[in-house]
Amino acid sequence: MSENLNWPVVNYAGEKVGEVVLPGDLFNSDVNEYAVQRAVRVDLAARRVDTAHTLTRDIVHGSNRKPWRQKGTGRARAGTTNSPVWRHGGVVFAPNGEQNHDIKQNKKEHYLAFTSVLTDKVKNNNLIVLTDDVFSSNKTKDFVKALEAIKADGKKNLLVLSGIDENLIKAARNVATVEVTTADNLSVYDVLNANKLILVKGCVPAPLEDEHDEKEAE
Repeated sequence: MSENLNWPVVNYAGEKVGEVVLPGDLFNSDVNEYAVQRAVRVDLAARRVDTAHTLTRDIVHGSNRKPWRQKGTGRARAGTTNSPVWRHGGVVFAPNGEQNHDIKQNKKEHYLAFTSVLTDKVKNNNLIVLTDDVFSSNKTKDFVKALEAIKADGKKNLLVLSGIDENLIKAARNVATVEVTTADNLSVYDVLNANKLILVKGCVPAPLEDEHDEKEAE
């Protein structure tokens, strides 16, 4: 079992107000780059919007009238001008907007990818744990000051909330360098894509108790 880590908790003024125990199985595990690469492909494929839609011969605008008689003209037989071999005809095997690009990944591999990106943020000191206190203002300028105080990245930050903090959501929605999400919607790609991961303290799960420690307690 991986060793748990003690991590500082800061308030919106950038002051340390306590510590939180990061579970070792999430934040101090081995980094598996292949699992991360697979998880990113799964996430991006799930977000893909299938808008491609072309016309087949049955819906293309044209006439169903036979262009010339079957025999005697010396030309090839033709039944309709909507044929794919004709100019302005329909498309063979055309996309219809219902394509499915989803890729599957088993839960064990996805969990491995998730722990890998979280561990990477910890090892590179790119994790910030915020206090559970509600943000007192809903103004963007106050939130920008808070970002500077906690030394967030100037380009890409991912703020993960444990619940709905309306003031914080309103204050952050106009800040281009911050993406806000909740813990239950967190994805491997979002964590990997952010330079700084900002977790509200309530998002950090309690560490699992070691079976050895439980037996000693008994």
